[in-house]
Parts: sequence; structure tokens; C-alpha cells
Amino acid sequence: MEFTETQKQRLRELGYKGEFPELDTKEEVNEAYSQLEKKLRKKHRKKLNDLFESKKPTWKNTVENIRQNLQDLGFIEVQTPLIISKNLLKKMKIDQKSDLMNQVYRINDNKVLRPMLAQNLYKELENFSKLSNRDTIQLFEIGTCFRKEKGGKDHLNEFKMLNAVELGNFKDKEKRLKEVISTLFKDFDEYVLEKEKSTVYGETYDVLVNGTELASCAIGPHQLDEKWDINRPWIGIGIGIERFTRELNNSDSTVKAYGRSFVYQDGIRLDIK
Repeated sequence: MEFTETQKQRLRELGYKGEFPELDTKEEVNEAYSQLEKKLRKKHRKKLNDLFESKKPTWKNTVENIRQNLQDLGFIEVQTPLIISKNLLKKMKIDQKSDLMNQVYRINDNKVLRPMLAQNLYKELENFSKLSNRDTIQLFEIGTCFRKEKGGKDHLNEFKMLNAVELGNFKDKEKRLKEVISTLFKDFDEYVLEKEKSTVYGETYDVLVNGTELASCAIGPHQLDEKWDINRPWIGIGIGIERFTRELNNSDSTVKAYGRSFVYQDGIRLDIK
């Protein structure tokens, strides 16, 4: 006999990733389930005790480390609005014909919750470039974005993003991008770079850890640049903080466990007895 779907779902919610055994009787199934659930609940209680001791969640460490690493590379942190004009998305070629527009939370006819940080950093690059004659401008933001995602273990409706962009006269843009990636991913034993196709940027580099995409990177000039009066080469990287935190901690939990929630805190399932 197999575990029931309810039992399987409960174990997955507690972070179980193993195989579900087939046993001879219902009693054996229930006993196996009980033992697995007990072991997982114990694991979550230990993590909660560790959080009480440390006073700092792991996602906070992730954000602080990324912030420090970027500042060490010369980047300046900015903060931009959560509520933006739909016109900013149109400048990114995200309109009613775009699949991404169907995922946008609308506030009214003109305002939306930002689904990503790229358009905001484009705007700030434009502003900084007009006021400064520096050869290099490096900006980053760590903040919340919103999308009507359909679910899945790696997607959230409300999630934290890191976007960083460097504008300058590069001798080797790809080399510089890899230097930034190497700094941000230095705490991982291994990561993989793969070229991908993007709706907005055309060709991008994805950074994968254990087969999961943690970052997407782009290199300019790009056809969107002229809409923002950007006329120099640039490199950019975006990182999903929840995914990054989960993989950095070798967690078995879904990405939801590291997002904003009443059910989870810092990978810990709270609705257990």
C-alpha cells in the first residue's frame, strides 16, 4: 500500500524529498508516516530553537552578505517605489500583449505593483547619468516584487529580488560580469552558467546551483537602452533572494518557506504540534 496523497503532501510541506515506500498494510503505512512526520517536526523545532539563539534569520544574513559584497565592489544601494506607472513597464516592452502583464497586480488604470526591479534601475541609471560625468556608475537594489504566479516550488506571488547594474566603458564586459557573479556566489561550492533566451533581453546568462536558477544576467548595449537615454555598455544581474537563501542553506524546504508567510519563518514550518 502507498501513502495517501494527504500524507504525501504533509510530508512535502515539512521538507521531505525522499521516496515514499510501498508497504503491505495500512497499519504499516500509517506507522511509517507517523515516524517520518515526527522526525521532520523535530527537525523544525530544532531550527526554531536555533533561530531563538541566533536572533537573526538566515535570509537576513543572505541580504546583508550580498549588500556588503556589492558595496565592496563599488556599488551604491538605491531604493525605488513599489508602486510604479504602467508606462515604466511599457518602456520595457511589457504591454497587454506580454505574458508578464497578465501577472501584474494592478492598483488602478495607471499604477501597478512592480513585478521586477529592472525598469526601476533603468530609470535610476538614467537619472544618475544625467547628473554625473563619472565613467562608471554602479547601482543595486534589494526589494520586494509582486507577480500573479501560478504556483510551483520555486515561485512566489511576493518575493525579494536583488538587481545590480554597472554602466561603464568596459574592456571586457563578459569578464566583468563573471567577476561580479564570482563574488556574489563565492559561498557556493559550485555553480553553472548557462545561456538562455529572455523575453525582455534576448540572450541572458542564468546562474544555476543544483539545477535551480538562482540568478539571471544580461549584457548591454540593448535595444531598450535608448528609451532611457543610456548610451554606454552595461552589465546586470538579478537574484531571487528566497531561492538563493534556500540553496545556500542546503534546505529541503520549498522556496515558500523563505518568503513572507504566517505558516513559515526562515524555512521553519510553524503549524506543527
